[in-house]
Amino acid sequence: MNPVPRAGKSAPTADRLREIGVRDTARALSLLSDLLQRLPRKHAGWDPIYRAAAAPDPDLFFLNLSRWVDSLPGALLTRAFARDDLLPLIGALLGGSEFIPEQIARRPEIFEFLFLGDGVLRRPGPEALAREAVAAADRCVTEEEMKADLRRMKHREVARIAARDLSGVAPLPEVTEDLSRLASAALEGAVRFSRRALDARLGVPVAIDSDGTRRPARFVVMGMGKLGALELNFSSDIDIVYLYETDQGETEGAARSVSLHEYFVRLGEAVTRIVSEATEDGFVFRVDLRLRPEGTRGELANSLRSAEIYYESWGQTWERAALIKAFPVAGDLSLGEEFLRSIVPFVYRRYLDFTAIEEIKGMKDRINLAAARSLRSDRDVKLGLGGIREIEFFAQAHQLIYGGKEPTLRRRGTVETISDLSRMGIVTEEERDRLAAAYDFLRRLEHRIQAHRERQTHVLPQREEDLSRLARAMGLADPPALVSALDGHAAAVHGIYDRLFGGARREESVGIPGEVQALFLHGRAAEDAPSLLARLGFRDIEAAQRNLEVLRNGPPHVRIPQRAHHYLDKIGPEILHRVAKSPNPDLALGHVERFLTAIGARTMYYALLYEKPKVIEALVRLFGSSRFLSGFLLRHPELLDTFLRNDLSALVKSKSDLRSGLGEALTGCDDYEQELDELRRFKNLETLRIGIHDMTGNLSLEEGMFQLSALAEVLLSHALLLALREVRRRFGVATEAATGAAAFFCVLGMGKLGSEELSYHSDLDILFLYSGPGESGKLSNHEYFAKVAQRLISILTTSTREGIVYRLDTRLRPSGNAGPLVSSLEAFERYHDESAHLWERQALLKCRFVAGDRRFGKRVEEKIRGFIYDRPLPPNAAEEIHRLRMRMEQ
Repeated sequence: MNPVPRAGKSAPTADRLREIGVRDTARALSLLSDLLQRLPRKHAGWDPIYRAAAAPDPDLFFLNLSRWVDSLPGALLTRAFARDDLLPLIGALLGGSEFIPEQIARRPEIFEFLFLGDGVLRRPGPEALAREAVAAADRCVTEEEMKADLRRMKHREVARIAARDLSGVAPLPEVTEDLSRLASAALEGAVRFSRRALDARLGVPVAIDSDGTRRPARFVVMGMGKLGALELNFSSDIDIVYLYETDQGETEGAARSVSLHEYFVRLGEAVTRIVSEATEDGFVFRVDLRLRPEGTRGELANSLRSAEIYYESWGQTWERAALIKAFPVAGDLSLGEEFLRSIVPFVYRRYLDFTAIEEIKGMKDRINLAAARSLRSDRDVKLGLGGIREIEFFAQAHQLIYGGKEPTLRRRGTVETISDLSRMGIVTEEERDRLAAAYDFLRRLEHRIQAHRERQTHVLPQREEDLSRLARAMGLADPPALVSALDGHAAAVHGIYDRLFGGARREESVGIPGEVQALFLHGRAAEDAPSLLARLGFRDIEAAQRNLEVLRNGPPHVRIPQRAHHYLDKIGPEILHRVAKSPNPDLALGHVERFLTAIGARTMYYALLYEKPKVIEALVRLFGSSRFLSGFLLRHPELLDTFLRNDLSALVKSKSDLRSGLGEALTGCDDYEQELDELRRFKNLETLRIGIHDMTGNLSLEEGMFQLSALAEVLLSHALLLALREVRRRFGVATEAATGAAAFFCVLGMGKLGSEELSYHSDLDILFLYSGPGESGKLSNHEYFAKVAQRLISILTTSTREGIVYRLDTRLRPSGNAGPLVSSLEAFERYHDESAHLWERQALLKCRFVAGDRRFGKRVEEKIRGFIYDRPLPPNAAEEIHRLRMRMEQ
């Protein structure tokens, strides 16, 4: 905290508030004036200005305090503010977080527990929360009750932990352990409740031993990553794996028996839902199940033996690293211990395993690229250079190398592992101390970033006021001091990390022609450049010289760091060599210049290009072959990670895969505008994926068109969901007059979308239909669904900073531009029965349902087949079709 002399008893002034760090003095004076009239003044230790001065963010302190005064009983505040031992914790919480004081304001019982029951001054015992969660599981009748109980426990405990953390009362190990114990307790309660509920429906799972003995089958939740290591953050996902004892057996005691596999998959689904589903009280923890065998393609729950076989047969180095931190956290812990013993030979090899260095470095490279997408990766305390992940990978690499010979290294904690490495003489005491100090600093900083708004972010904020709050919360004077401390720790960490992994980099490129090398020799490059460039195949020599200057020295008007220059010196000749061999060297080098200008001074990108020559190869191939696809990268250099994942990206994605990917991409969106941007980013990313495979010959023409059409259909479907959500928010749900049930709506694809033959530049030809007349209470169904269609068009065609999603063409609707934007099914039928031209009937050949209510859409498709095929063609049909064809060709 930041102690200052106590304020005097004179009335507060704007100058006094500015002295203690208040930014918006007018608002603070207004709040303070009200607070001084309503707050207890009897206790000498309670002075709002003094407490605000010591808080990380004085403006936030006054705002949160005002919320408390508005929401909490005055008697509770009076009693709490009379406690000198509580005031520093209260001040740290009020000035360090928006989210947690808001939760307390909504739940007076949390305030009472923390500050009147002394909950904030003590830690619960290791098993206390688990007992509380289990008691809730035994008491609750419905899943909704269980969810509510666990979320109440979560809000209370997070407030307690945050108050102790932000005030400096709790050291980092206590904070991370308490958050991890909270997650374990929630999982234990969820397992207990779910087993009871499933036993009643499916029967009790019974395992059958080889000798025929029957006994209750066991199940365990394995904590992975930070959960397994007792190192959770405030906004961590919890990485877990569900395991059960055996596949030999079935459930008993219900009308229908099910396999143990089915039972435990259902159990895993229920536990995940109880813990992670967002309710009116939020969630307990987000659950990440991707570390299970086979990842997202694998079964939700695996038997012990199937997991063992998977790791023995197909386990990869990254999975070995992940299992280092595995630990049983809920369910039958003895089963988890059995699993850990069974995988020791997989995780820890009997010989010194130096081959792991290269593979772990590859893992970090992929993380570096993902971090680079944020365009702020140099300030990412977790994933950036010298961040938390480099410390963790440094420790894990040594564990994989030496753990087979040194059992003492088989531990889950990062700092403890580094201490062991020091005792063994593998790292120096200085390296140990630097890594430990950096880890403590970075994790505390990460907590303060996340505790502010309970956002899952690890990036240093950009706004000066946020940086100021963080600096004060970290006990530092101002933002420059914070940035300096962060940079110092990051430099120390990356230096140590680089000494281990630097040797894993590729050797310098060989075989680069002398003409290329000569262009990078200072002193003669400008003099000989025209002839050298001509010999390399460039035609526009003047433009090539300008572009070469950027490749040699970096973008103009940008001072790139020395480290970035070092990488550029290394990769420049290799890039030019590949440019010269590309289909169009002038085009490729021009794109390289624009790309380097776009990435500017971001060291991360130069490092990634240096360490991944295959990325350079793919980039240059793209830059020399396609203006259209190159444009995506030039506008969005953060998409560079697509190239790193190119060899792993799915060649063909199903609509289900695309829907899942889009859902994940939209998970972190906080508002409508972010959703619009994410739709566009997803479209660009997937188009780039398709284009790369198309350009390299991996996709046939038909496969490429199908992939583009599937992408359009998925984006249309989600855009319709957004449009319906926004319209329903204002006008309610449209109902049919005839039935009173909800009215249906669908989007039909025409033309190339309907026939699944889209190209990269295709517009989407679409029609809008709804089921029938009715109203939403405020609008007729026609007006209502016209608004839905208009909103959908806006979602897809509005140009944001990320561009548009698609251009839309609705002219194939009944009566074309002269007709209404949306039609009822009845009006659509009447038009095609009575008024439609032959060419409109012909256009319906490619019509299909693409978004909206599927059953209604299929019903419409049946009607359309009738329009097309149930009536004979007119006598002049052939002549009319030929005339239309000639007209189109003109």
